[in-house]
Formats: sequence, structure tokens, C-alpha cells
Amino acid sequence: MLSDVTRKLKSLDVFNALSDRDLKEISPHFEIIHLRHREVLFVEEAPIQDLYLVLYGSFKIQKKVHNSTPVIFNFLGRGEFLGIAMADIAQPRYPATAIANEDSAILRFSRDFFLSILIQVHGVREVVKRQVSERFLELQNDRCMEKGRMPQRIADLLLRLWERQGESSGSQIVIPITRKDIAQRLGTHTETVIRVLSAWGKKGWIQTTDRRIDLLNIQKLQEIRHERSSEQSQRAAPEDTDDVG
Repeated sequence: MLSDVTRKLKSLDVFNALSDRDLKEISPHFEIIHLRHREVLFVEEAPIQDLYLVLYGSFKIQKKVHNSTPVIFNFLGRGEFLGIAMADIAQPRYPATAIANEDSAILRFSRDFFLSILIQVHGVREVVKRQVSERFLELQNDRCMEKGRMPQRIADLLLRLWERQGESSGSQIVIPITRKDIAQRLGTHTETVIRVLSAWGKKGWIQTTDRRIDLLNIQKLQEIRHERSSEQSQRAAPEDTDDVG
């Protein structure tokens, strides 16, 4: 009979290639941890001793920049590894803080186990490489979008969150996200995000309910996301920030 940890491992796509016997052998190295909404999992600059894999729920990855309001760099959900990007360097430290974005559960395992055993598993190694690459691409995309108008950047963020979860999840973004979260993610004012989303809601492009966003008109959001620079240049510069497309 499979233990609770083994069943949890089996439920995650990252372990699809492993047999029940293999899962039973590695399961003692994992511990299930539950966190409440807003509970801190780890803080930036703390030494990395443990790594994590999200079972359910989601986490904000954020960092303080020049003693200002924390900047959110990413939202990570089910099946995502936490703390892995810096795990294989000498004396690693968490590069950012991870905070539960809702009631969540994770699998905790030691960095030593990850480096000596887990990363050697082919399916796991490929998923880790893909997730690390995706996060670097996320940062690169942020840099490329810095000069975009705010509606374009908001549409891009919402679509990326939706695309990551797969179309089979429907039109709703699974990870809860507030207007303040979006503002902190994009480095703008919450009021700006409120104006944009409110206008889109009135037009029937999106629907927001209790930290959940439904993308009702994917095509229109994609059009905003891919606006050409020539179209943008025809708009007035200072008030561009609050234009809703």
C-alpha cells in the first residue's frame, strides 16, 4: 500500500517516469508541509538547505529593491520547484522571498538529496532544466516589455499566467492575483491597474471575482499584447500609462 507521500509524488507529472517501487524508495526524503495564506516559506539571502515542490496552491516570489516596496518576480504553482535556481553553487542563498499566495502545500526535501539523487532522475532533470529556463525567459521578457504601454504589459502578464497552466484549465487564471499584485509585478501604481482592468471588465474582455481573473476575450487581449510600436507612437506619451487600449 502506498504511503501518503508516495501518493502525492505519484500525482505530480514530474515523477511520471518513476515506478511505484522507485517512488517508495525516494519518498522518505520528502516531507509534506502546509502553509497558510501569506505565510513565508523562505526569505531572501537565507542559506539554502532545503528545496521545495508545490503540491497545491501557489507562491509569490518577491524581492526588495533599494529598500522600496517588494517587487514580485513570479507566481509559481502546482508542480513548480522552489529554490532550485541557485542550489548547485557553493554556499547558495535564496535569491528572493517565497510567500504563500493562498493556503498551500509543498514537499520539502534537502538540497543534498536533490543534488546527489533527485537531479539524476531523467524526468526530474528535464523538468528542472525547463523550469529554470522558463524563469530566465520570464525575466528576459520583462526587460523587453519595459518600454511597452501599461495595458500591453498587463495583457502580456495575464496571458502568460494563463498560457503556463494550459488551455484545458479553461479561461480562468488558476493562481489568485490581485490588482496590487499586478502593480508590484509590473512596477506601476495599483490605481493604474484598477483603471485598466475596470475598463476591460466593462467591455466584457475579463471578469474579476475574489482574486480570480477570467479571460473572456483571449483574442482581444492578444491584440493588445502584440500592438506594434508604430500604433503606440500615435498615442500621447504621458497619459499612455493609463490608456486602456
